[in-house]
Amino acid sequence: MPRIIEFEEVKNLDKFISKLSESGYFVEHGPHVVLEDHSELSAIKVFRDEKFVAYIIAHYITQYYRAVLDNSYSDDRSFMNKLLELKHSSEKWSIPVNPLYIVVFDEEFLSILNSYDDAYPVEDGENLVKEYKSRNPHYKSIPRIAVARIIE
Repeated sequence: MPRIIEFEEVKNLDKFISKLSESGYFVEHGPHVVLEDHSELSAIKVFRDEKFVAYIIAHYITQYYRAVLDNSYSDDRSFMNKLLELKHSSEKWSIPVNPLYIVVFDEEFLSILNSYDDAYPVEDGENLVKEYKSRNPHYKSIPRIAVARIIE
């Protein structure tokens, strides 16, 4: 029987996805959306030996969130220029702002969760998450809607 885990250990989503791949899992990125608050929501399927083992809902911010913090979004041209600057910089990261919601279909998958640990991919990662949460007080409800759709 599947079960839902709220996995709070991930501070670097890209590293977590890489760890899954390095551990022999095949990761298939599903639907993805950039939300009005400039966060992102992704659905990720995880397979091992062609067996579907987990479904992950990730709600996160990326380096593009810096454009919001620069207040450059108040003017479209400035916002687009800042986005382009970030796109062509060496900075690339994804930091969850909520726990990952993982629907686990295979108990063996839990072993990778039990041994996982990481750190923020950028020095100001924790501050970026705090700022996002303070500007978006209803952030906790965002991934729950996606999880509800998965278990329907």
